[in-house]
Amino acid sequence: MLGPVGHDIFIPSIPNIANGLNTTTNLVSVSISAIFLGNAIGTLFHGPLSDRFGRKPVILWILGIYAISATSAALSPNVETLIFFRFFQGVALSGGRVLSAAVARDLFDKERLGKVMSDIMSVAAIAAVIAPIVGGFTAKYLPWQSSLVFMAIFGGLVFILFAFMFKEQNTTGQENTLRLTVLFKNIATITTNYTFQMYSLCGGFMLAGLILFLSISANIIIESYGVSAQSYGFMFATISLCYLIGTFIGSKMVTRLGLNRVVACGVILGLIGGTTMLAMALMAIRTPTAIIFPMGIFIFGLAFVNPSTVAGALQPFPGIAGTASSLTSFVRGIMGAAVSFSASLFRHDDAFAMATTIFLLACMAAIFYRFGIQNEFKRTE
Repeated sequence: MLGPVGHDIFIPSIPNIANGLNTTTNLVSVSISAIFLGNAIGTLFHGPLSDRFGRKPVILWILGIYAISATSAALSPNVETLIFFRFFQGVALSGGRVLSAAVARDLFDKERLGKVMSDIMSVAAIAAVIAPIVGGFTAKYLPWQSSLVFMAIFGGLVFILFAFMFKEQNTTGQENTLRLTVLFKNIATITTNYTFQMYSLCGGFMLAGLILFLSISANIIIESYGVSAQSYGFMFATISLCYLIGTFIGSKMVTRLGLNRVVACGVILGLIGGTTMLAMALMAIRTPTAIIFPMGIFIFGLAFVNPSTVAGALQPFPGIAGTASSLTSFVRGIMGAAVSFSASLFRHDDAFAMATTIFLLACMAAIFYRFGIQNEFKRTE
């Protein structure tokens, strides 16, 4: 839930933050790139640390960083300071995703793991439905700092909850996982694994489509189309609702069809959404519906792809699930940061560039599924 609260509440406030800090929306959008860059870098540490010291101490550590960095960002006197502290917030955000996957791998495997990952992401999706509505409300009625203050309070409350209620799952605590020779050996083992590569890249390209939307959609819909921040929040919530429904359906499908067929369904939906958005852009349909409707289809597909590709990437590594989770999250985070930064270079009204990029990302996900995951699936049948 840290992720949706960390960026979905923030996004409707981007125009207000730009006004409050006397800067441009494109520069404020760089803070989204910063959060995903921090996300990618943070993933490299959380998994190995949790393999060594246990899941709970690392969870409490990241929650503390999250709350402190959100508070510091709210006190930012300029956009550069905001970007700096949002980077550290991204470092903390990555821990939620990495450690939830690691804990799930501690307890489950195979299709059961895929179902549990879908259930975890369903909880995150509920937060993603609520967060933009809250963000739209704060953007309309409260100062720009309010979204960041909300994040800090949320982080503090979750810290208290985990401190008293979470039971450690990694009780073995492998002492040698932080030794450089062992760490690099584990990294080499994971990153050279073909299954890990294909699942991570397929999921990464689909997730990058969402990150692109997060980075630029507020600029287009609020600034260019004249939609209020509160209305945008409800539109964003509609997208999140598609993800919630998708994760619920996907968790049921994975036990019947298996991980790979669920990924295939998701990639096809991503292609349909990306193609529809590009077609509407080519026809010069400049309305919020031309963005929200196809993005809803794309996100519905992402809800199938995301948990299943995470589960697939972790499956070969039961003993070092934390490190494997870190590395698959790192791959996705770097891809997301690159796409998010490129979006900050788009014109604020460039819906065509967004649609073209989302379409191409869906095509890349389809290529890695067809010639990577599917071929491996046939080979091992």
